[in-house]
Amino acid sequence: MTSDIEVRTKQRCVIEFLTAEQIAPIDIHQHLLKVYRNNTVDVSTVRWWVVHFNSGESEVYDKSRHGCPCSVATPHNEHHLDQLIRTDRWIMTRELCARLNIGCNALEIMWGKLDYQKVCSRWVLRMLTQDHKTHQMEVCQDLLHKFEAEGEKFLDSIVTRDEMWCHHYKLESKRQSMKWQHLDSPRKKKFQTQPSAVKEMCTVFWYRLGVIFLDFLEVGETGNSEWYKTLTKLKALISQVRLEKQTTFHLQHDNARPHTSLATTAQIAKFGWTVLPHQPHSPDLAPSDFHLFGPMKDGLCGQHFPDNDAVIGAVRKWLASAGADFYGYGIQALVHRWQKCITNSGDYVEK
Repeated sequence: MTSDIEVRTKQRCVIEFLTAEQIAPIDIHQHLLKVYRNNTVDVSTVRWWVVHFNSGESEVYDKSRHGCPCSVATPHNEHHLDQLIRTDRWIMTRELCARLNIGCNALEIMWGKLDYQKVCSRWVLRMLTQDHKTHQMEVCQDLLHKFEAEGEKFLDSIVTRDEMWCHHYKLESKRQSMKWQHLDSPRKKKFQTQPSAVKEMCTVFWYRLGVIFLDFLEVGETGNSEWYKTLTKLKALISQVRLEKQTTFHLQHDNARPHTSLATTAQIAKFGWTVLPHQPHSPDLAPSDFHLFGPMKDGLCGQHFPDNDAVIGAVRKWLASAGADFYGYGIQALVHRWQKCITNSGDYVEK
C-alpha cells in the first residue's frame, strides 16, 4: 500500500509538469481530482507549489527539520555533567537537573552525546576465578572449532536437557500485570505472596526442532533414580524423532550431581552418547536456562492449578505451542554465546 507521503510526492511531480505546460492552478487541481480523488491535496497547496516551481525551484521533497535547537546542551554543561557523573556514579537524575539548572529533555540529549546510560548490576551465581574463566574459554573454543568443522550439522546433533520446578501457583510478575487505563482510574493492587509449596519437577530434552522428551518426577522418587530412568526412556524414544540420533547426538547438560554420577556416566557410555563439555556455574551457556525456562515460567505465572495433572497439562501445552523457530533460535544462539564468552575472556555472557 502506498503511503501518504509517496502520494503527496507523486502529486507534486504532476504539479511540476503541468506548471511547465502553463496550466492554471485550478485546472491542475481538477486533473489531480480525477486520478487521486479523496487523496488529492487542497487547491491552496497546488497554488503554493505552482509559485514554488515558477520561482525556479525543482525540489519536490520536504526539507528536513530539526526543530528548535537545545540552547542548554552546550559544551560547558556537557563537561560539567561528565564531572558530576564521574564524581558520583549513583547520582539521581533530578539532582543532575537541579545542579545544571536544566530540564530532563536537555539532560537526555547531553548524556546521549557522552554515551552514558544508567544500568543495574547483573545477578550471577558466583564470582568466577581466573582458573574458571580460562577453562570456560577453552571449552567455548573447543565447541566453536567443532561448529566450524561440521557447520549446522553439529547444531542439529545437540540435544540439551535441564529440570525446572513447576509450582501449582506462582504470582504473575509486575510487568505482566501492566494494562492500559485512564489516569483517574484506581490502580490495581498486588499483594505479596509466596509461590505454592506444592510443585512438580519437570525434565525437558529438546533440540532445534522441538521437544524430544518431557518427564516428571514421580512421588517418592529422588533426582538420582529419576535421572537413571529418564535416560532409559530417552533411549527408547530418541529413534522415533531421528533414526541417526541414536548414537550420533551430543548431549548437553550442566554438572549437577545426578548428571555426573558414576551410574549416569556409565549408562551414557553404554548407549554410545557423547556429552558436550560444560563449565560449572554457567547458566549463560545452557540453552534451557537462557532461552527456554524464562518464557515458560512467564507463561505459567498467574495460573492456579488444582493438582499435578493440571500442571503437567499446562507445561505440555506451552511447550507444544512454542514452535520450531523458537527452539531453533535457542540452539543457534549458542554460537554467538561461545564467541562472546571468548571475547569476554571467559567471563559471564550478558543477556
